[in-house]
Amino acid sequence: MVGKILIIGPERSTSYQIILLQPLRYLEELGYFTFDIQSHKQATKSTISSYDIIIFLRSIEPDTLRCLEWAHLLGKKIIYVIDDHFLAIPTTTRIGQLYSQPSYQKTCTTFLETAHVVKVESPIMYELIRQQFNPHVIYFPGCVDFSFFKPWNKRKKHEGQLVIGYEGAKKESSFQPVIAAMKQIMMEYGDIIRLEFYGYCPAELKDHPNVTHMEHNEDYGQFMKQLFQANWDIGLAPMEDKLYYHCKSNVKFRDYASCHIPGIYSLSPVYRECVFHKQTGYFVPQTKQGWYLGIQEMINNPQMRKSISKRALKVVKKHHTLKLCAANWKKLLHDL
Repeated sequence: MVGKILIIGPERSTSYQIILLQPLRYLEELGYFTFDIQSHKQATKSTISSYDIIIFLRSIEPDTLRCLEWAHLLGKKIIYVIDDHFLAIPTTTRIGQLYSQPSYQKTCTTFLETAHVVKVESPIMYELIRQQFNPHVIYFPGCVDFSFFKPWNKRKKHEGQLVIGYEGAKKESSFQPVIAAMKQIMMEYGDIIRLEFYGYCPAELKDHPNVTHMEHNEDYGQFMKQLFQANWDIGLAPMEDKLYYHCKSNVKFRDYASCHIPGIYSLSPVYRECVFHKQTGYFVPQTKQGWYLGIQEMINNPQMRKSISKRALKVVKKHHTLKLCAANWKKLLHDL
């Protein structure tokens, strides 16, 4: 019996909802343990003392080190869950400039080196941590909780219209070749094509009459309903060819596949285990020409889109189930 688990991290974050909340809630309902979550500002030494296992989620703020010190002093088992390679974060954004400061880099390194287990979301991150920081690192893929999916109706589209979408965070440099390709596509295909963005929308496309932009829904269950009902014909997943992005998870594939959306993906190692070209997704080089030709072929080949959608869904239902992910978490926790 594991006992009580305390997660120290942001409760409203998408990472918490996807990585921890779904599988841990599943195991809690089966009676394996109980768990709570607090921010590092809420947590006290007294609070930490009453739990058996402390899970730190994406901890990088220097203030979180005091919670780590308390956990070590109290003899608690410590898991560091990380889904970004903060030590390789590009400094082209405000958050990148902040996290690249020495105090943040030191915090991340301390967690990586002193946690009893580091749990990561990508096989490349697994190898990097194992070789450079901590031999006690574990990787297993995230999941899709299909209990979210009710008998929802997909949105009806105008006859002959094709919708291309993107959901996710801001990726300005990753989107540069996509923007150029999409401008050419929309010029050639006219009103047949609509673009929809959930979350980030490139400024260069935002004012186009065929582009719709919606803010990201922070409730993951509601977001998945929204994505499923959107009824996109094609999902976009651009990714820069840099180490930071190589250490990302394949969550975009899981989201698209579970919502029956055939995806076009940058030729990135992130998708090595799940995307097979023209079978479970469509790979393109990260260039304007690569994206243009890939989008064009997907538009012109509805049968290929349908086949990709069906095969990708099978992959998710086989390798990314909540039950399988929960079993991996159960083993990790019991082996501590």
